[in-house]
Amino acid sequence: MASDEFCMALDLEKKFPVLDRSTSDYNNLEAMNDKFMIKDRTFQKQYASIYFIRLLHLRPIVLERAKSRWASLPEKPEYVAKALDVPNDEVCYIIGTIYMDMALKPNVLKDLSEESSVVLPPTPEKYRTEKPVISLEDESGRVRLIGNQLDKEMLITGMVVGVLGREEPVSGAFEVIEVCYPGMPKQMPLPTNHDQKFVAVVSGLNIGSNAQSDLKVQMMLEYLSGELGSSMDQTNASSITRVIIAGNSLAPAVPKIEKGKKKQYGYDATSFDSQPLKHLDAALGELCMTTDIDLMPGRQDPVAMHLPQQPLRRFLFDTCKQYSSFHTVTNPHWCQIDGVKFLGTSGQNLDDIYKYLDDVDRLKMIEESLFWRHIAPSAPDTLWCHPFQNHDPFLLDECPHVYFIGNQQQFETNVVKGEDGQSVRVVLVPSFAETGTIVLVNVSTLECLSLSFSDDFIGSPSDRIDAMDES
Repeated sequence: MASDEFCMALDLEKKFPVLDRSTSDYNNLEAMNDKFMIKDRTFQKQYASIYFIRLLHLRPIVLERAKSRWASLPEKPEYVAKALDVPNDEVCYIIGTIYMDMALKPNVLKDLSEESSVVLPPTPEKYRTEKPVISLEDESGRVRLIGNQLDKEMLITGMVVGVLGREEPVSGAFEVIEVCYPGMPKQMPLPTNHDQKFVAVVSGLNIGSNAQSDLKVQMMLEYLSGELGSSMDQTNASSITRVIIAGNSLAPAVPKIEKGKKKQYGYDATSFDSQPLKHLDAALGELCMTTDIDLMPGRQDPVAMHLPQQPLRRFLFDTCKQYSSFHTVTNPHWCQIDGVKFLGTSGQNLDDIYKYLDDVDRLKMIEESLFWRHIAPSAPDTLWCHPFQNHDPFLLDECPHVYFIGNQQQFETNVVKGEDGQSVRVVLVPSFAETGTIVLVNVSTLECLSLSFSDDFIGSPSDRIDAMDES
């Protein structure tokens, strides 16, 4: 538009094109999400069951892969069913659950014995020390693993693997030659979609943290609603069929200090500011009028922290609860959009995996986790989770087409290929409050791009949807 057009009189007879938002077929995959719903809210049971179920489920899978992988070796190694029955100085392989003993790893019993549990101990950036003690455990007992090969592997407490090696005669430890993982599970064929539609994924809104962050949130919501930007931006926004918010929508709760106010029974329900929640409700209420929203909980949100986190209560949102387009979901969360299966978490699983490894490449870590067939192996050791007795909800029985992780430091993405033709688009979604960035995923091609918002700028050199092929 020319600059002199801003001074022209308004043409009341001029007609503007009406943009209709694209729609997608949506399936909430009730059967897959039902395993994340906690039906027995008791913590009086032990966590041993979840480890046993995990090993029972993954051991046949690892055994099949190990046999096909090591059967042709000259040593003709045999599978030993019990870790404590390993023969002396003979090459064989065993299957079990990894346990990492590290000095900096949180230890509940140690904290209780030192009477330091009154104050939550600080969480180190990394659990790993120079020489962690790595063991393999099954029903018979625990065997210590040694060998240079361990330094080349990404090993996390709770993952089920097969290890090839021999018993070291002096120490009795098992010297590892090679490690076998469960591998990626099966994947449904990717449907053919010719229409260009997008799913917006955002995390870490942190509403209530500061005014500048809230301003960026408002700009982002206006863009998604088609109220901000040029005519091209509005056309692009109309092709976004759904918005997924991956946790940490609210800033950490800060108590209000009111001097002289007395508490009844030692508790005051008004001691925390409810304004951030009201602002979130109002902001999402505007967006609900134009598109569907899946709202996942995160570590900072008003819901229990242990995984899987349950959906936020709808009654918390006076405005949003009136719309059928507003959906509160679990963390982790499965859904299917135009035949494309999405799996996402709010980031706690990757944040905990990061602490076990010397590496700093978060994208590589989450890519490798697909081959472990488990999205949160460190639960329940260092990642809080519910004591499930009959199933492990974090087992990966099917490969998603898109796997996103929220509340990360920066936007990263890659495509992971499996041995049987699986192809997974892995996306690290950055915290919006920190970066002002959202992610758009093309459900037709699974390509994705980032879109950035700031006080004086919207977008990036590659933010145009018609330039998607370059992402």
